Amino acid sequence: MAIGKDKIKQQFEAAIPAALQPGEQVRAETLSLSGTSPWLVGGLLGMLGGQRNYFIVVTDRRVLFFAGSKGTGRPLGLAWADPVDSVTLSDVDIGKAVWSKFRYRSASGKVMRFNIHRLWRDEGAAVVAAMSGGASRTATPAETPAAGVFRP
Repeated sequence: MAIGKDKIKQQFEAAIPAALQPGEQVRAETLSLSGTSPWLVGGLLGMLGGQRNYFIVVTDRRVLFFAGSKGTGRPLGLAWADPVDSVTLSDVDIGKAVWSKFRYRSASGKVMRFNIHRLWRDEGAAVVAAMSGGASRTATPAETPAAGVFRP
């Protein structure tokens, strides 16, 4: 089982080059947990209830999502990728006490919530900034998916 930020990062960084296109450059990366708030459905219930580990990698061209094993945390491979200029962020709240969050709208229109633990906060902020073209900010309530779209 991968324990510790450095070991987790090392394992995923070994998997990244196989998914990169020629000349593609990594800008930011972080570990995340998809789904509802970890405070609401923690532990085993959260793992059975649809929460997934993803290592998010933002390049100069795409946003890559690498699946992580629920049991060991090791990389399972590339889950999907979207062109970086076709994604939309909303409900961005980086800097919470323990779990930061943001909503991600893929190129296909699917909206997912991602949670970033405070151990990965700096990396999470860098990922949000890279997906936002360098301008990381918190969306207002009017910019949430229910009321409209926040396009950084």
